[in-house]
Order: sequence, then structure tokens, then C-alpha cells
Amino acid sequence: RTAYDYPTHEQAAEAGYAAIYAHRQHLETADGAEVPGVKLATVDSSLRFAETFPDHENADTVLGAATEDLYAMQDYERAIHAGRWLLESYPGAELPLRRNAWMVVAHASFDTNSYPDAEAGYGEVLALTEPDAEDRQEVVENLAAAIYKQGEQARLLEDYAAAADHFLRVKTQAPTAEIRPAAEYDAAAALITLERWLDAAEVLEAFRSTFPEHELRAEATMQLAVVYENAGEFARSASEYELVAAESEDPALRQEAILVAGDLYEQATNEDEALRIYEQYIDEFPEPLEMAAEIRFKVAEIYQSRDRDADYLAQLNAIVELDAGAGAARTDRTRFLAATSALTLTKPLYEDFQGLALTQPFEDSLAEKKRRMDVALTAFEALVTYEVGEVTAAATFYLAEIYGEFSDALVESERPAGLSGADLAAYEMVIEEEAFPFEEQSIAVHQENIELMRRGILNEWVEQSLEVLAELMPGRYAKYEISSGLVGTIDQYAYRSPLTPDTPAELEGSELSSTEPEAKPVTGRDLAGVTDVH
Repeated sequence: RTAYDYPTHEQAAEAGYAAIYAHRQHLETADGAEVPGVKLATVDSSLRFAETFPDHENADTVLGAATEDLYAMQDYERAIHAGRWLLESYPGAELPLRRNAWMVVAHASFDTNSYPDAEAGYGEVLALTEPDAEDRQEVVENLAAAIYKQGEQARLLEDYAAAADHFLRVKTQAPTAEIRPAAEYDAAAALITLERWLDAAEVLEAFRSTFPEHELRAEATMQLAVVYENAGEFARSASEYELVAAESEDPALRQEAILVAGDLYEQATNEDEALRIYEQYIDEFPEPLEMAAEIRFKVAEIYQSRDRDADYLAQLNAIVELDAGAGAARTDRTRFLAATSALTLTKPLYEDFQGLALTQPFEDSLAEKKRRMDVALTAFEALVTYEVGEVTAAATFYLAEIYGEFSDALVESERPAGLSGADLAAYEMVIEEEAFPFEEQSIAVHQENIELMRRGILNEWVEQSLEVLAELMPGRYAKYEISSGLVGTIDQYAYRSPLTPDTPAELEGSELSSTEPEAKPVTGRDLAGVTDVH
């Protein structure tokens, strides 16, 4: 009452200050339910004193104490007001007083989600803090938290560009803060959301370089792999996937990462690296079988493109063996790859057979020709057991061509020396009679492919059979109009070699056997009732 209820007098300020002192002495003895009221009375008295006697020598100290009391009472709005009042009204106050006021403003702003004000407050506190002060790092952490929170707010509002900027400011404003790694990682995530791939890559590269032991390092590498892939930097992405595989202890993740790396090297047209990766995969992951076969097929294609014929054929053989030993793990895909590989491996048998001409001495060359023919027939017949349409059609075509080639070889065989006139004419007639059944057999087998076309199945082997038949029987097959849009699967057909060693030929000075070939489909769907499409 002496301070505030009487007209102004010389002792008014001292009375007001004494009242504050009395309140604080009372606060030390108060307990229980009395404490909140005593605290509030102390603060109210302090604020009234600072407002009424702003020039008092202890006015700034009284206001500073009230500011701290308000924050302790969690009255954040009044604490901020009191702190700013002190800072604006007493710019010359002692450093600890000003530092404490800024600290209250910063803390209270943070607690009321006013993160920009909190950032500014912590910045002021930091400027008033000695470099070697014990609590300096704590202030740095608070500053970083205030900046990070602004990033989180922007992210909630889906303003990812602002979020990234805030997260990255932690690095410049509070480089020693513990939250910095998380902030940089979150910045990269925001940039990824914006599809700013190369910006995200730059942030992630810096993160990984700065924090090589951080728990998010592996995740950063995975993100870099994805980012570079989306940026079209396929070689760099592949390199990152390789790193993922090298650092991962999860076999499934390693396997997937290696596969993706190989594919990306292919997209980057870096065949050397793709081959290296796929060879690594073959060595490390023999299972699952289907993928192992798939990768071997890729490797085989690369070897083929590089004229590494031995390696190419070795991979094809490996695929055939994998499928043959697969048991319950065999799939349609492994069967297809094995059938395709087996077809490639079998083709040289036809070429070997075809390349041998029938020369004198006739019996010797004929025996070798027959041997090669039997080998080729057996191999091509085996291909149909895969029940793969394209391969079955190819095998059928080659079986037909084997018969046709044998017929041609007989017709074009070297004639015995010394034949002329009637003897040569008779020899020619017998040769043609012996060759004709093989031509008939060739036609019959080619027609099995044509039956497939009549059922709506068309592929290159069916077309080749049709081309051959168009030459051999132009009156019938040259009229076919083939639609290139027909697709389908070929049923299984197996053919028994008609060559038997007990059928002699009556040729002067020679012995020709196996002269009555007969088309004998051993298995296959009944084609009765199939309608022509020409």
C-alpha cells in the first residue's frame, strides 16, 4: 500500500522493492496448496514494480526474476512478454540477465510451437554464450531442434521444398547438433518426394560421407541406388546396388540387389559390368533354380555376342542340366529355357550331318552319313519331350529337313567310276527310287507343322515348313495365305527313325540300306477334323 496506494513520495520505490522481498521470503516458507498463490503474488508484485518504477536500479533484475518465474509456472505467453519487455527496455542490462531473458523467450516459444521465434531466441542465446561455456552445446541442440521442427511443420503441410530447406539449415546453423544426420536424411527424403533426384543424391552422398558409421548409412545407400535409377544414371545406380549387396547380411536382399545391378548395367549399355555381375550371381546363388537358369541364359547371350563360343555353349549345357535335375523345382520357364538351349546345342548335329556328302567309296560314306543321321534324329526327337511349342515346331522342321537332306544326298552322291551309257542310266534310276521315299518322308513331317497352322498356330518354323512344301508341292502349298498374327503352342510329336540296317538296295557295286522310310508320329493329339484355313 505504501508503494502504490499513496501519492508519489520518495520512499515509494523502496517500499515496492521491499514488498517483493517480503513475497520472496514468504515463498520460501510456503508449502502445499499455498505455494501457487504465493508464486503468483510474487510475480504480480514484481511486474507491478517494474512497470511503476522502471528507472529503479533493480528494476531489470526484478523483471528478469519474474520472467523466469512465469516460465517455471508454465505461463508461457506472459513469460515471453516479460522477457521481451526486459530486453527492449533494458538493452544495457548485464549479460547474464539478457541471456536468461532470451533463453526464456526461446524456451517458451518452442513450447508454444512458435519455432521461428524459438530459433531466433536460441540464436541470441548462442551469441551471448562463451565458446567454452559448459552449456553451449545444449543451446546448439535447442537451436537445431527449433529449425528441425520448422521442417516437420512444412512437411505436414506438404510443402516439401520448404521442409528440405529447413532440414538442411541444421547443417549450417547447428553443425554439431546430434539431430543433424536425421535432418539431412529427412531433407533427402523431401527432395525425393519432389523428384529432385540429383539434389537428393547430392544430399545423400554428403550424408554418407559425413556420417560413415551412422545407423542410416545402409538406408542412404539404398536410397541413392533408387535416386540414381530414377535420374537415369543407371551405371551409378548399379554401383550403389552393388554396395547394398556387399554391405547387407540378408541373403535375399543381396540376391535382389545383385540382380538389379546387373539389369541396370545392361540399361547403361555397360556389358562388361553386367557380365561381371551376372557371373557373380551364378557363383553365389544357384537357387532359386528358375532365376539361376534365367541369369545363365543372359550370360550365354553376352558370351555369344562376344564370340566366346565355348563359354556360350557351356552355359547352354548348364541350363539343360539344371532343368534336367530340377525335380519338383522345375517350372515352365526353366523348361522353356532348357528347350531353347537344347535346340541351339542340337543344331550343329544337323549341320554335321548335312555337311557330309556321299562320295566313293560309297559304302563308307553312306555308313557315316547314316550314323550322323541317326544321331541327329535321336537328338531332335528328344527336343519334343520339353513340350515347348516353338522348340517342338523347330524339331519337327529339322526332322523333316534331315529326311530331305538324305534324299538330296543320295541324288547328288558321287557316281562310281567307269559307269556310262545304260549302266549309268540304270544306276541313276535306282538312286532316284531309293531317294524318293525320303523326300516323301520329309514332306510328311513338314506337313505335321502345317497341321498346326491349320489350328491357328503360326511361328517361324511353321512358316519355313510351308516354304519348303511350296517348293516341293507348289500346286498345293504355294497358294497358302499366312496370317502373321496367329500365335499358339505346338503339341508334342516324336518321330521314330525309319532307318533300319536290314533293307538292302540293289545298286551295282554298292550297298544302300534303310530305303523305305515311314512317317510314324509316336505321340501327339489327334488332328482329325481340322479345317484348312487357306
